[in-house]
Amino acid sequence: MNLKDGYAAVLEAAADGWALPEKLWTSEWADKYRQVPSKSSPEGGQWRTSRTPYAREPMDELCSRSRTQEVVIMAASQVLKTEVLLNFVFESIDQDPGPMMVVQPTEKAVKDFVSQRLDPAIIAMERISAKIPSARKRDSGNKITEKNFPGGVLYLGWSNSPSELASKPIKKLALDEVDRYPVSLKDEGSPVKLAEQRTANFPRRKILKTSTPKVRGASVITDEYESSSMAQYWVPCPHCQELQVLQFENLRWKKTTDDDGKKRHWPDTAAYVCEHCGSEIEERNKPWMLADKAMGGLAEWRHRHPDRAKKGYHINGLYSPVGLGFSWAERAQKFLDAKADPAKLQTFVNLHLGEPYEDHSDQMQSAALQVRGEPYPLRTVLPGYLILTLGVDVQRAGYFALHLVVWGRGERCHTVDYTEIPGDPSRQEDWERVITTYRRKPVRNAFGVDLKVSMTAIDSGDGVTVHEAYKYARKYRHDDVIVLKGYSQPNKPILGRPSKQDVRNADGTMDKHGVDLWMIGTDTAKGTLFARLDGDLMHDQFTDRMARYSAELPATFYEGIASEFYDADTGRWVKRPGKRNEPLDTWVYAYAAAHHPRIAIHTARSADWDELEKMLEPRVHDMFAQPLPATADAEQATPPPPEVQTSALGATDHTSTDPATDPTIDHDAAEAAHASPAQAARHDDDWVPDMRDDWI
Repeated sequence: MNLKDGYAAVLEAAADGWALPEKLWTSEWADKYRQVPSKSSPEGGQWRTSRTPYAREPMDELCSRSRTQEVVIMAASQVLKTEVLLNFVFESIDQDPGPMMVVQPTEKAVKDFVSQRLDPAIIAMERISAKIPSARKRDSGNKITEKNFPGGVLYLGWSNSPSELASKPIKKLALDEVDRYPVSLKDEGSPVKLAEQRTANFPRRKILKTSTPKVRGASVITDEYESSSMAQYWVPCPHCQELQVLQFENLRWKKTTDDDGKKRHWPDTAAYVCEHCGSEIEERNKPWMLADKAMGGLAEWRHRHPDRAKKGYHINGLYSPVGLGFSWAERAQKFLDAKADPAKLQTFVNLHLGEPYEDHSDQMQSAALQVRGEPYPLRTVLPGYLILTLGVDVQRAGYFALHLVVWGRGERCHTVDYTEIPGDPSRQEDWERVITTYRRKPVRNAFGVDLKVSMTAIDSGDGVTVHEAYKYARKYRHDDVIVLKGYSQPNKPILGRPSKQDVRNADGTMDKHGVDLWMIGTDTAKGTLFARLDGDLMHDQFTDRMARYSAELPATFYEGIASEFYDADTGRWVKRPGKRNEPLDTWVYAYAAAHHPRIAIHTARSADWDELEKMLEPRVHDMFAQPLPATADAEQATPPPPEVQTSALGATDHTSTDPATDPTIDHDAAEAAHASPAQAARHDDDWVPDMRDDWI
């Protein structure tokens, strides 16, 4: 290099040094510099905001050029959230560096986010990778939970670690999937509030909160959105140009009726119906519809409360660009697959609509349950129900509560019997007299087959009679008897893994590791069962319900089922004052028993149910032959149930009726009246998509 060339290089470097930095909005920066790795997206390459125009405004509100300090995004899965978060992070590193933090629900979620989304995106962008050295270099400052760059650092934390949330001052904060965070961190309080406190010293702070919502009343993102400006994305109709918010109830598809009267749905014909002109809109029109005003289109975000400082955005899966995410036809099929099962419906409402599911457990009333009682006798197994489980609650007051439940396909169930039998829980003799006698007594179904209890689950949470429960479960560990204890933390599986427990013998010695103690997620089970009770409200036909009860059950039983409600403030199920909850608790134990690996109704295949049905519900092949009477030799085959007396707490006094010995029951008529779901056509309520209250 000669002197002249050297002089020119110095001048060029000086000019670069004195040049003013670019002032780009986040969307502009992403359009210029963001590279999307094909590893994490079906459309790799240069980022284009025009592909998802609804992302423009939320991204720009997160830019340092905007005065907005807090942005909330409540959205369907894989529509908006993660890419906005990443563009926010990368634009900040490049244009407005400082201490930043991204919080994920769990440590595993952090590792997955870094390995699958963050690191590949960094590598794909030379402008960012030049600022964050390779993690392969020693002392590079590029770790899983910490990314250093000129002028700042990016921390990666998780919501259930107070130390990760409370120890560092943060200028820019991104809280991802906040509805999956724990409600509280012991004495530390809300993890969201704990993280927010880290930004208090920065007057130009930025906070992003994103999530797919869960249940209303227990949804952080819903509360955040409803306290924000509450924006929705309005798009034009290609026929009349009138603007509207895309809503699932306006998605329609063809429905036909077969010769046998059964209705059929054709979701592949799904089209959107304009709420103004009534024209059908094909999905191929979506690119034109989604184009915002910044790119010459008509679409725009409209804020219900534009004066609020916190900017909030809600968008559902219907807005997914063509080729990204599920199509309208696929979402219609997802709805049809889910609408009969409240648990699946909740998933659909959350993930596809980006809306909180309405849980009405706090409104469940015993009278509303009691009117659902059906005209079948207690100790009757209806057709289509094949597996018996028994839930037992032990009361120190001197009685055992027993709930006999039978299960069928799709986890449908009905109560076969509920009873409370006096007995001293401190005496193994009473355990034998009550529980052993009860669970070994078979119940004859309408096909003349005796069903035995497949699994008995007994609660050990009393604290006083725990070793009596252990001793009983140990004795009958090979007879499908298990002992349970509830998890202390919420959101646990219905039946977790067992742990070995010592058992205290009568002589004071200990039997080391003498029994398996199974953990039960009581809140998860109650949430699932209450969702099904709520979903049953839409079904007039008995056979369409997920949970069924006999009209012979007393009012106290229904009061017990409705004895608790979900408290969104604490994230816990709470017993109503003055109410007894043994019917609910024992239902939960019977449900947990049905999840035992030896039964596992939640993973059973259709073929498994078919095989079981062949054995337990044999059909008569001779069309002129009479079906096997359910009453044949019933009295000899099935001993009478134990005598039930009123407990010291005023338990209901009733004696269970054995249908096999009751001469007043017409078993042939009962069988005809209660057709198996496998035989009878499912009830179709002639669903109309715009009748929202009928399906949520």
